[in-house]
Amino acid sequence: MFSTLPLLAAALALVGPTAVNAHGFVHQYEIGSQTYPAWDPFNDPYASPVPNRIERHIPDDGPVLDVTSPDIACNKGGETGVNAVATIAAGDKITFDWVNWPDDHKGPVSTYMASCNGDCSKFDVSSAKWFKIDAAGYTNGKWAATQLIDNGYKWTSVIPSQLKAGQYLVRHEIVALHSVGQPQFYPGCAQVKVTGDGSQEPSGSELVSLPGLYNNVNWPDIWDDNFKSFAVPGPAPAFSGSSSGSDGSDTSPSSTPASSAHASSTPATTSSAAPEKASSTQAHTSAATSAHASSSVTSSASRASSVASSSKPASTGTGRCSAKRRRGMVKRHVSHHAKRLH
Repeated sequence: MFSTLPLLAAALALVGPTAVNAHGFVHQYEIGSQTYPAWDPFNDPYASPVPNRIERHIPDDGPVLDVTSPDIACNKGGETGVNAVATIAAGDKITFDWVNWPDDHKGPVSTYMASCNGDCSKFDVSSAKWFKIDAAGYTNGKWAATQLIDNGYKWTSVIPSQLKAGQYLVRHEIVALHSVGQPQFYPGCAQVKVTGDGSQEPSGSELVSLPGLYNNVNWPDIWDDNFKSFAVPGPAPAFSGSSSGSDGSDTSPSSTPASSAHASSTPATTSSAAPEKASSTQAHTSAATSAHASSSVTSSASRASSVASSSKPASTGTGRCSAKRRRGMVKRHVSHHAKRLH
């Protein structure tokens, strides 16, 4: 007991309150030539007036841990709608720009959609039926989350060109597998209005429920020397005609490189929130650090140093966590990293 206290205190002193804000979340969406700020859980709730965003609310940058919880769909607070929607043409691209992602939080990345059956602002996510539009897991020795980092913390998905026009939720998620036996889910949902001449809807075999999708999934120990492959959970992408990765390989389409994410021919609009251009002066979100307290003070200092030199925005939301919560979360991270680093 006494031997762990100095470690925890030193870790907190080195990396400060940002240690528990060091995961990541989508801080903006790129649709066509427009950039839409996502919900900033560390600033937006305290703004006056509270801004309208196309993304449903999330409480912070922490994970959902229970696959049977309703929060697994759109995160805690994402069950109810918001008063903004972005317009995107079927066949166009949507880019999810994460504020940060820790390089040891390896795992699959996926994007799903669900029809709102009308107005998304009034749609309760508990009745949603989800269809996959892309996913990637472990391919050629690299996890999809690492690919997202390599793409500048961005992931680009394509709205199916044949999709019927209407309002939809777009659910984007990283599953972090660094803590063996306890996968961490980081979902978020944006509201979009799909336009175009498409007339197709996903078939029944392409639809899943959340919770439900991850029931009975055997998540791997990614640090095991014998780990070789991973089958992405869920059905094949809708309208693709491809098979799911039942043989352990990933046959779902992976993300489009971020450099090609701006080919939309239809400008995006919102019903009640004006789009914003990307700007280096925008005060984006906190949680822009990948520092985590590990089992050694030296590694904590090294990680904190690398964060200081990062070009991603710095954390500004430290007031959300009490000192007691910070100590508890750092202790959990120390335990997780100790398991990994032996």
